[in-house]
Amino acid sequence: MSKEIIRFKNFRFGEKKVSRNEAIIFSDGLLGFEKNKAFALFEDPENLPFQWLLSTENSKLGFVLINPLFIWPNYDPKISCQDIRTLEASKPEDILMFSIVTLADDPKEVTANLSGPILINENNRKAKQLALIDDRYVTKHKILDAL
Repeated sequence: MSKEIIRFKNFRFGEKKVSRNEAIIFSDGLLGFEKNKAFALFEDPENLPFQWLLSTENSKLGFVLINPLFIWPNYDPKISCQDIRTLEASKPEDILMFSIVTLADDPKEVTANLSGPILINENNRKAKQLALIDDRYVTKHKILDAL
């Protein structure tokens, strides 16, 4: 495991650092942000269960994430074996799943994208965002409506 440290700046959090073996690599980028491949995931204890996915390449790019099962315990996206193989996961339990959260001034309008889950192999840190073809899920599920 590499001890090399990646240092980067983020417009919201200032200078951040992450070890190279903790960096998350999206070989295809994120939907709409395909040029950005390297990210780091940070917990903010004051805002759990939300986490930050920050680009290590673009100081202005960051996303709020949540494990969708925390809000929607019956969330059951159809993830193919090919998606698991792409991440080189030896078993499904190695995969972390997140949804991108869209913030709003009105907490009632805060949403999560359940049609584009993010999968991260927690062992090798390879990641992928899916684009589900499943009419049960949309890009803007209101979080407070689910609680």
